[in-house]
Amino acid sequence: MGLAENKIEIKAPLLNESTLKQELPTLPINSQPEGTSEVVEPVIEETPLECSCVRYAESLVNGIPIINAIDYPLNTITPVVGDIIKLQYYNATTTNYIYHIAVIDKITDAGFHIREANFERCKETSRVIDRESEEILGFFNPARQRLIDNLTDIQKQTLWNESGWSMYNTRGAVLRGKAGEWGVAQFMPGTWEWLAEMRQAEGLSLLDKLNFDDQIEMFLYGWEKGVTWYGRPAQ
Repeated sequence: MGLAENKIEIKAPLLNESTLKQELPTLPINSQPEGTSEVVEPVIEETPLECSCVRYAESLVNGIPIINAIDYPLNTITPVVGDIIKLQYYNATTTNYIYHIAVIDKITDAGFHIREANFERCKETSRVIDRESEEILGFFNPARQRLIDNLTDIQKQTLWNESGWSMYNTRGAVLRGKAGEWGVAQFMPGTWEWLAEMRQAEGLSLLDKLNFDDQIEMFLYGWEKGVTWYGRPAQ
């Protein structure tokens, strides 16, 4: 598949308060995206390629985000060859979880055949992960990430603040906020309906808030209409 060649490096920012202009419906503020916490495996450029699961994956799938494994977005529930699988392992010695990503090389009845580095310290390995493994947190599709890569820096940062670029949680369900927000852009149902009515009045196509691509399209539509996230005016 054609993948974006640009590389991005993101640090999760502090959250600010969300507002809208004048009488527009209020969009919610999310707490830290589900599944993110303190860094477990920092991406350090000076380390050998085989000592970073993220940098090794990027060497196989050019253009994927260079961010820590713990923060890797979950943007698909129908993985294909070339997608990224996100895994979690419990360390009984430290009583902490270790986060890891790998590239899906093949999908069979036996499970996901993966290529990876640093599962065994600073080594390249290949193995098969059972489809029902409790270690699987979810999947990342590089082609979908291109929709985010094409946004402006402030738009990319806004979506990171909202969801960490994830569409799904670790159970494979569409990401929901505590106040009822949906998806990668964390739209409140009322805000989505309000924008959908505007689109209908303009003769534009209907969008599905459970669809990743449609969420990005509606996000851009709302941005153009003056909707603001975290008190910043749309540009």
